[in-house]
Formats: sequence, C-alpha cells, structure tokens
Amino acid sequence: MFARWVTAVAVTAAYVALHLLVNVGLGQHVDGSRTGALWSGAIALALLGPALWLRHRRRSGAAEVVGLVNRYGTRQPRWRRTVRAANAAGCVLAGSGTLAVAVARCGDLLPPEPSYRLLAGGVTAAGAGLAILRRTRPYAARGAAQALLRDGRRPVLYLRSFDDEAAARVDAGAETGLRTREVQFAAALGAVGPVIAVGRPGETLPLLGAARFYLPLDDWQGTVRRLMDLSQLIVLRLGPGEGLRWEIGEARATQPPAKLILLAPRGLPELAGQLNESLPTPLLPREMVTGGHWIGAVIAFDGHWNPRVFPVKERKGRAAWTARSVGSSWHTPTVHLVHTIHAALAATGRRQRAMAWRARLATRKADLVTVGLALGLLLPGWLGYRVLQLAGRW
Repeated sequence: MFARWVTAVAVTAAYVALHLLVNVGLGQHVDGSRTGALWSGAIALALLGPALWLRHRRRSGAAEVVGLVNRYGTRQPRWRRTVRAANAAGCVLAGSGTLAVAVARCGDLLPPEPSYRLLAGGVTAAGAGLAILRRTRPYAARGAAQALLRDGRRPVLYLRSFDDEAAARVDAGAETGLRTREVQFAAALGAVGPVIAVGRPGETLPLLGAARFYLPLDDWQGTVRRLMDLSQLIVLRLGPGEGLRWEIGEARATQPPAKLILLAPRGLPELAGQLNESLPTPLLPREMVTGGHWIGAVIAFDGHWNPRVFPVKERKGRAAWTARSVGSSWHTPTVHLVHTIHAALAATGRRQRAMAWRARLATRKADLVTVGLALGLLLPGWLGYRVLQLAGRW
C-alpha cells in the first residue's frame, strides 16, 4: 500500500511539472511556473527510485505464492484484452456519468438549461457504462497472480465447495446487480490481504470476488497445503464434500488456530457433527443455524482449538440508523456477515477496522474505482489540451 502512495505522489508531481512547463511555453506566469516546475520535477525524480524499489520488493515478496498459483495457469486469449478495454470504457462512462449527475443536481453551479443537458447526458452515460460493465466484468476479472503482484501482501485463502453457489447471488439492496455476495466480503477481507480461491475446473469465466487460480483434479492437495502455510488467513465456507473435510483436517493439523475462520451456511446443522470429529469441544447443532442470513454463523478458534460461534445477526442501534439514512445498500446481509467476521477476528487478537467500510463501498452505484478512473483520465486530457495549445493546434 505504501508503494502505491509513493507512486501516486511521484506521478502527480510529474504531471504538475509538465503542466507548469506548458504554462511557461504559453507565456503564462512564467517565473512562478518555472520555479514550480523545477520543484515538482525534483520531487518526481526523488520519488522515482523509491517507487521502483518498493515495487520490486513487493513483487519479490509475492514470488513464491505467484509461482504456486501460476503452476497450472493457462495463457489468456488475446481477445480478452479488447474486453478489458471495453470494461475500462464502461468504468469511465459509469464514473463520468455519475459525476455529471452529481454536478447537475447542484442547482447553484449551472443555469437551468445546461444543468438539464448535463443531467440527461450523465444518466445516459451512467446507464451505458453499467450495461457494459454487466457484460464485461467477468471477462476482465483479475487472476490470482495479478492480484498478488498488485498487492504484495500475503493472501487470504478462501476455500469452499464448487457446488455451493449462494455466494454468487446478489443481496437485495446491492443496487446495480454488479456486486455479488462474494464481491462484498472479498472486498472486506481485502483489509487483511488479497483474497484468492481455487476456480471451478472447466469453467469458462470465473465468478467475481476472490481472484481465481486453477488446479488439476488429481494434483491439488500439495499446492493447497503450501498456500495454507503462506496465507495470512484461511476462510473456509463449510459444505458437503470430502475435499472440504481434508482441508479442515489439514488446517487443524498444520496451522495455528487463529488462522482459520469457518463460515457455516444457514440451515445445515448436520455440519456440526462433521466438525466435532476433530474438535476438542463439541459444537451444538443449534449453534450452527442461529443466524438469519445465507451464512448462519462464523466460527473462530482459541489457542486450544476450542470453537467460538458468532451468529450472523442484523446489527441494531447506530448501524440500523445508518441504513435508514444512506440506503439499504449499506446494510445488506453480507455487510452483517462482515461485521461478524470482524468480531471473530477481534476475538482472536486481530482487528481490521476497514472491513465494514470496504464491504459497504462495494455495494454503491457510484463506485469509487469508476469515479477515480474517470478523474484519472480527465487530468491527462486536460494536459493534452494544454500541449495542443502550446503547439498552436487548438
């Protein structure tokens, strides 16, 4: 994260230096622009070395995990690049349209007629952007290796049954339909580290949320065992299947208790009996179904592998007031799940304060990523316009 901030400051300083140099060429504020350009250029050059070194260190730290998830990777077809470009265009349209609507709704900024035109254009652009994103987001999903290289921290390993599709659904109140349950809680767990998961064998498109990698059906246990060792946190959604039983037993035998978090689906009390085979303190079946959402309870463990059950319940008090104030998208069932995971992590001595906000922001129409991308493209566009002015072409 620090590497990103250093890079952002360096790029901003370089942009300011170029803009001030254009002002000098156009004869505007020559003395002040020249001094500012020198200082901004010096800052950009001074930060260039640290930014490159931090980027190299981040990639080196993730090298072993990247090697594991890329071991059976397949090369992406070239047409995926075109789809990613379309996805970026959808982000720009959605973000710029949202900004235009926000400006148009501020009645004091523009006269009525331009304001109405801006509002109509913003609604059209945002609608077109969302339509493009619905079509292209699965094709543009970042793979596990890309996510690891981009982040640099040790990952969160998300394990689940391939037959359980509850996380692929969209909560009521998630507004755009682009943010599935897995997208929300993967965004929240991103406060700990990049979330990676084994993809379903043979799937043409990955589900959105955790970054996928793929393993062969007859040779996956060794890779998963090593990824458990290298991960910061293991989140396992319980379900039927011998693979999940092996993963629970392996985590129990080789990992510290605080590293494992279990998600117990609502309505499956028989899972308690399966877990009790390897736990020193048995779980009661009713403890597994106390919650009212798609995940009934979150299970954490103390230092002796004694389970602590945290039912997923709707938050009262201030959280309920927030939901009424800013809309249901900030108070979806998955946001309740994230609050419960936060409490379970805190019980094991880990506090990740940004988790709930990450899950809430993942449900918003005006996604900060799309708005940020739109703004990021406006600045180079303005600089290009000034360069054309300097060249006498505008």
